[in-house]
Amino acid sequence: MTNNYSEQAKSVLQSNWTGEFTKPAPHLYPHQWNWDSGFIALGYSHFDEDSAKKELRHLFKGQWANGMLPQIQFKKESGISKYFPGADFWQTSKVLDKPKNVRTSGITMPPVHGFILWHMANNVTDKQSFLPFIREMFPKIKRLHQYLYVYRDLEKEGLPYIRHPWSSGTDNSPVWDDVMNRIEIDRFELPTYERKDLQNKKAKSHRPTDADYDRYVYLVDLFRKNNYNEELLDQLSPFKVQDPLFIGILNYSNECMVKLAEIIDVDATPFINWRNLTTKGLNSKLWNESNKRYDAYDLVNHQRLSNFTCNSFIPLLSGAPSVERAQQMLQVMFNEHLNNQDHYPCPSFALNQEKANYEKYWRGPVWININWMLYLGCKRYGFTEAATAIRDGSIELIEKFGFHEYFDPRKSILKNGYGTDNFSWSAALYLEFINS
Repeated sequence: MTNNYSEQAKSVLQSNWTGEFTKPAPHLYPHQWNWDSGFIALGYSHFDEDSAKKELRHLFKGQWANGMLPQIQFKKESGISKYFPGADFWQTSKVLDKPKNVRTSGITMPPVHGFILWHMANNVTDKQSFLPFIREMFPKIKRLHQYLYVYRDLEKEGLPYIRHPWSSGTDNSPVWDDVMNRIEIDRFELPTYERKDLQNKKAKSHRPTDADYDRYVYLVDLFRKNNYNEELLDQLSPFKVQDPLFIGILNYSNECMVKLAEIIDVDATPFINWRNLTTKGLNSKLWNESNKRYDAYDLVNHQRLSNFTCNSFIPLLSGAPSVERAQQMLQVMFNEHLNNQDHYPCPSFALNQEKANYEKYWRGPVWININWMLYLGCKRYGFTEAATAIRDGSIELIEKFGFHEYFDPRKSILKNGYGTDNFSWSAALYLEFINS
């Protein structure tokens, strides 16, 4: 049975291949997304090493001169764009740091690439022949990390901030609500835009609201008006948040880059220093002793953002918490977060919270990429039972309902699976799960 689903997973990836990269889904997401491509490359590494390499090479063609790796690299389209916001809306063409003849957005996403490269190196059959690719990608990933620590960690806390919810990958997570609601919007001053993600009437109840999008657009408009100048936006942006998901991912990538440096015999000192600084910052600033998890922090209003989301657990991936804290996080994750009910792990928002919504994007549903990272975190600490529950739950969701974008956490739901179908990272990480 598993072999049949493995073939289906491979087929999803191959059918979403454009000739240059793999799009996240057949229709809804027609371009190349940053962290999606990392997970997709990992999936390919189990059966098509050449495509895995092509995926990352194409993604890094869009890397800016300052090291920033954009959230989206746009393919060429004829006629009206099928995705909003498209390349024309971002207006990055005049940014000197952007590579010529490559159309990109102007924000980044969670830096998964260091740990993806490490896991790919462990997956491939001929590890010796993979070494040149590690050498090729290593300096590019290093530049990305340098960008984050130089431009987004001005207090030198080891906690680079994000400027847009989209940079977190968890677009409409409740953790951003307080910050976004403080942004005052004059709709008459907003640029005109038309959403392209609501073609399916049912999707409207699952997707971010129009009020969310007004604020997303407001931030993009602010960025483009200031030509994506880092110094100006550090002063002007009303959204500057230190996110434990983003930072936990960065920290695990630091650790994996140290291991990769040893393999190719290059200096690992920057990654060692960044890892030490970030681990200290996570534990001294973002740890919430009362709630036993990691909070986000709003740098504009200088306050914690109470975090009852999956973001708060991702530092497990990097080994940041002590064993005692990790055990406390595990209890929260499987009791409070799942609300002691018959649910699939791990919902994107604590199901005992009033705002929890089983169907709405990042406000309750289960996402396979989050589950995979939490699975790795649990394995790291020897939480075998929890890791097995996450792995088995993820496999069951896919084998029962298909390769959906995200899933309802309730086991009582007979027709499960939301967002788009044939979702690439769900297929890719299914292959990772069954081969783990």
